[in-house]
Amino acid sequence: MSNAQTFLTLFNKIEQFLDQLNDSTEHYGFRRLVDNLSKHNDLVANYKLELVDYLELRNAIVHKSTGKPIAEPHPEVIEEMQQIYDALSNPPRAISIAAKPVYSCTTKTPLLEVIREMNTNFYTSIPIYHDEQFVGVFSDNSLTRWLAHANKPLNLENTLVSQVQDYFDQADNKFNSYRFMDIKTDVFAIRQAFTAFIKEKKRLGAIFLTQTGQKNEKIHGIITAWDLPKISQK
Repeated sequence: MSNAQTFLTLFNKIEQFLDQLNDSTEHYGFRRLVDNLSKHNDLVANYKLELVDYLELRNAIVHKSTGKPIAEPHPEVIEEMQQIYDALSNPPRAISIAAKPVYSCTTKTPLLEVIREMNTNFYTSIPIYHDEQFVGVFSDNSLTRWLAHANKPLNLENTLVSQVQDYFDQADNKFNSYRFMDIKTDVFAIRQAFTAFIKEKKRLGAIFLTQTGQKNEKIHGIITAWDLPKISQK
């Protein structure tokens, strides 16, 4: 099979896949499919420029009157196109870039123990539980705010996590928030979540991955902004 034929086969596969993603019963052309889906589909949005380029290349390769190939794309184009098709049809899952296992503690844990864990392992967000119920996150931001508001000498040896509960991060905290997401979430949705917080001038400190995205389920992995560069390696 020539490069042109391979290109056209892959193009048709991508077009069929995009058509399956489209909710409308109306037939959409390739460019309209891409434009429409990229507004709400993180995967398509991630590859929008490349997909539009493939459409232009398809139009340049295929002779309008005969429908037969009149040019050959480079092998590198075919390889990249195959990778994009694979990513669209089977995107990398968020758990593949997540840190695991996840260190957590309870409100009865000595605060000094938590701080030492954060320092030793470079942890920035620690999920906190009370009676097996999730109550918030102790983060580097929590520690900084607590220290800034201290008005007397601190005795960390006798301080429990419960005593700094006022400084736990909460989901609506604009300084340092967090989200729980489904373990089956793909990496592009993760990146979009961080981007959305930046646009709102908020900080997303961590995303916790659980079975269905509920906060009281077991946390299988944690993703922070430090993990985002791993996406480009997928």
